[in-house]
Amino acid sequence: MRRMTFDERRAALIDAAIRVIARDGLAAATTRAIVGEADMPQGALFYIFSSRESLISAVIEEITSAERLGALLSVELIDSDAGLAEVLTAAMDSYVRLLESDPRRELALLEVATHAMRHDPEAGRRQWEVYRSAVADALGFIADTMSLRWRMPTDELAHMVTSSLDGLTLSWLTDHDSDAARRHIAVLASTFAAMAVPIDGMGRIGSEGREQ
Repeated sequence: MRRMTFDERRAALIDAAIRVIARDGLAAATTRAIVGEADMPQGALFYIFSSRESLISAVIEEITSAERLGALLSVELIDSDAGLAEVLTAAMDSYVRLLESDPRRELALLEVATHAMRHDPEAGRRQWEVYRSAVADALGFIADTMSLRWRMPTDELAHMVTSSLDGLTLSWLTDHDSDAARRHIAVLASTFAAMAVPIDGMGRIGSEGREQ
């Protein structure tokens, strides 16, 4: 049997940790439980990670990176003739599809976030800053690509978008009603699209927006 590389072992341990946390909760995610889930010896975990806390940090990074990649790719691959509401719908739909494909990831992230809110609020804030930064990057990319400006600072709009997606996430994890989630997305896309104005080739705001 082929020996796993360092990166393969790291990925396997992160995935095992996600499964344990999503299924049994963070408190149950001991190093013994995680290596058992990964079918590895205990020493393998400490060869890859310096501590359990380091592994949990990697879990957060893995989940948020996957969500950020999904959102940004959907924006980059959208039809160039699409309107802003269509672009926003595609980006948010990408997030829902990621949620549908592997809800355990979001359950694990929520479990870790709840723990951080109680025991390490600063870590919790950093976790949500990753979300907002990713959304702000996507909004900036949209603005540049579609020659528009947002009516408010991008970081403020990103806060609104992530707050809306948080509510959608909790609702979907409760009822798994994807049709309702996509109706929610349609409303959000129209609402956020109204917060943008076009600019001309000289960088001036067009007739639909006010001069800045």
